[in-house]
Amino acid sequence: MGNNRVTLKEIAAELNVSRTTVHRALHGKEGISEELRQAILARAEELGYTTNYIASSLKRKTKRLAVVLPQKEGVGQFYHKYFWDAIETFYPEASSLNVEIEAFPFQEDKNQQVAILDQLFNNGNIEYHGILTMPTKNDEELRQAVKRFSYKDVPVVLVDSDLPDSGRLCCIAPHDRLTGRLGAEILTSITHKPGKVLIASGSTAHAAHMNNLEGFREYLRESDSPLEPLVLHNYGNYQKCYQESVALLRSHPDIVAFYSVTARDTIPLTQAVMDCGLAGKLRGVGSDLFPQSAEFLRQGVLQALIYKNAYDKGRLGFEVLFSYVVKNIAPESDKMTVPIGVIMQNNLPFFQQFI
Repeated sequence: MGNNRVTLKEIAAELNVSRTTVHRALHGKEGISEELRQAILARAEELGYTTNYIASSLKRKTKRLAVVLPQKEGVGQFYHKYFWDAIETFYPEASSLNVEIEAFPFQEDKNQQVAILDQLFNNGNIEYHGILTMPTKNDEELRQAVKRFSYKDVPVVLVDSDLPDSGRLCCIAPHDRLTGRLGAEILTSITHKPGKVLIASGSTAHAAHMNNLEGFREYLRESDSPLEPLVLHNYGNYQKCYQESVALLRSHPDIVAFYSVTARDTIPLTQAVMDCGLAGKLRGVGSDLFPQSAEFLRQGVLQALIYKNAYDKGRLGFEVLFSYVVKNIAPESDKMTVPIGVIMQNNLPFFQQFI
């Protein structure tokens, strides 16, 4: 075995471990014992892997990775900001390995997203070696906009929503249906009288939102819950969501709980509950963690937040793309997930860095 041809796969085979384990050892990742880490580092050094890898990165042409995600400003501050924050942590390593990361933020609009993907595909002056993006809609136009990159052997990693049959390398898949079931389970457990649960359900055009809603309904049916869903659809329009929430809260005295599928609808829905004088009287579950939702939790207006872990989704998505393009490490699966969690008043301090 010549040093100039050493690969992660060969090191893994020699030590009878997985390529992921070797990757974790070489790059200081958690998840393996210190004894195993040192054994892998020692063998890699003997084979000249690390030296050759860094040297080769300096000799080869620049690799360019494009990040096409909804912008973190405006409503993006409640959720998409955390994807960008995670990706920024890769900048030092990327720079040291002759990799350029180019950001293409867009408003959460499918047409803007397709236009950017068109621009990247048709740009004959700049070659992109990998793309990370978040589908805003599950439709044929966006699927084809992603799929054609496979004709150029340009890997695309999707986060937070999948596009089946799009040729993508991997999807960091959401737990949409399970998230909805979790929301229903929490509210059923903490709401002690029958009645309606007011649900801000997100966008009917967004598969992730509708899967979440269906998971919520599914749990209520299966558990014979005394809660009955009362659904409103006004995603992305704060004023309309607030006004309709107020109207429903005032016209349905049998509402005993409320739930928001999305981060951005958590604010107008919860504010409506407060302005109707129902804070503390209704049980509420919101979505995701940001300064406003944390404050609602501290005040006791919300009893729980379902934490969909946008930061770790962004981190894992970019790590998969970066490892594949720069380090020749294929993902272990074409669909990966990160844990979701429940945040309540007493474990909120553990999440301070994300507020």
